[in-house]
Amino acid sequence: MTKAATELTNDNWTFVHYKTDQYKAFISMGASPTSLEIQYFVTVTDKENTEVFQSSHAEIEEAITDINKRYGHWMIFDAENPPEADGCSSCSAH
Repeated sequence: MTKAATELTNDNWTFVHYKTDQYKAFISMGASPTSLEIQYFVTVTDKENTEVFQSSHAEIEEAITDINKRYGHWMIFDAENPPEADGCSSCSAH
């Protein structure tokens, strides 16, 4: 049984994000339109998926440090270990 994430890392940034009732903060990958170099974006969207903040970073480590510093106090959502998947101990058959 894998353990749910407590922060974003090099191993989980593609499927873990921070959230509140109003916002979601996540890392995505893109490219600079001028140089075509890979960039990592820390993005915050609202309930309608409208972007409210974005910062770009040349290295994934910079983006991870930034998102954990800015939003690490928010609730975390781990898509590989969602809250409703607590394992057998939470099964209603027991």
